[in-house]
Amino acid sequence: MPEPVDRTIAEDLASPVDIQPGKDEATPPDWTWRRISSSLPNAATFNLSHSDVSRVIIDVLHASDSPPEAPFVISKDIPIIIIDSLDKYWAGEAKQTLPLNGIRVPVEHDTIEGAKRALAADLAAQMRLLLLLSSSAREGRLAPQLRQNMEMLSQFLKPASQD
Repeated sequence: MPEPVDRTIAEDLASPVDIQPGKDEATPPDWTWRRISSSLPNAATFNLSHSDVSRVIIDVLHASDSPPEAPFVISKDIPIIIIDSLDKYWAGEAKQTLPLNGIRVPVEHDTIEGAKRALAADLAAQMRLLLLLSSSAREGRLAPQLRQNMEMLSQFLKPASQD
């Protein structure tokens, strides 16, 4: 059953917050954690939005950040953002340079170097998966968004050398 187009955010059943016109409160008094359902975002998003973030760092993924076991390595520098949540470092690619389609979740590690290496490994794994999907897709057809992601990633990644 389609949802009505003119539905306001106050009528959205997914919102755990009671929204009323003219009410200006960050946390309504009757809001409790019990009202949050299974539609809660994954742990990374939850941690980022509910942690004390001390620093946001602009950095770059270089070829040297690619783990040796990765099927693809960085061939062109990728601007990234690293968020320090005081307990972990979360790394994600900058959307202005690499606007991948779909939901992207930052990867975490205890160190900045570890978060960068984890992001490089994640991007390499995505490229491998997209190539596998495209080779097994009927008549070579892949969803347009996945094809775009593969084309974007191919500009920044190359196959790891088999030395």
